[in-house]
Amino acid sequence: MSVSRVTIDLLRHGEVADAVCLGGDRDAPLTPRGWVQMHSALPDGSPWDGIVSSPLGRCAAFAEAVATRLGLELRFEPRLREIGFGAWEGHPWSELWALAGERLRQFQRDPGSGNPAPGGEPYAEFEQRVGEAWQELLETPGAGHWLVVTHAGTMRAILRRVLGFPVHRLFRIHVPYGCLSRIQRTGMDLPALVFHRGTP
Repeated sequence: MSVSRVTIDLLRHGEVADAVCLGGDRDAPLTPRGWVQMHSALPDGSPWDGIVSSPLGRCAAFAEAVATRLGLELRFEPRLREIGFGAWEGHPWSELWALAGERLRQFQRDPGSGNPAPGGEPYAEFEQRVGEAWQELLETPGAGHWLVVTHAGTMRAILRRVLGFPVHRLFRIHVPYGCLSRIQRTGMDLPALVFHRGTP
């Protein structure tokens, strides 16, 4: 009797056009370089059974293009959106560091300590919605191999769930544009990180 295996490739969107704070509500299109970053991260061929994407355009446009080219099923999952940064969204990063630098540093030092952006999404709520979507994907009947196109914050939340490290170490994980990470689960074993920022 064969043992089922689910393989999930997490891909962060590429470079975007606006150098501003982007979260779960604010969006911007990919730059030409962003498209190249994402295409370059993917393996040759079509190893996936389907694609799951954040509905935000910086993820969705690439996911749609790949799904169309490879003839794959595409599903948009709103719970995989980036964390909501409230009043920070849409502001240039240089402006935010000048006006709210200490609060930004507090959030990065410990996102779970009650330091959300003004009007932003509490980190615990963000992790809960991402975790629910992630668990459903892991438990997909028939297992399989999936490409998930999403955001840096979402990827960090998933990696924390898989690896079990404290939330105050979250920003010690570098998730650059076009970052590809792979997680596998065999049978009823715990999910395991196969690689981060790598290639198959």
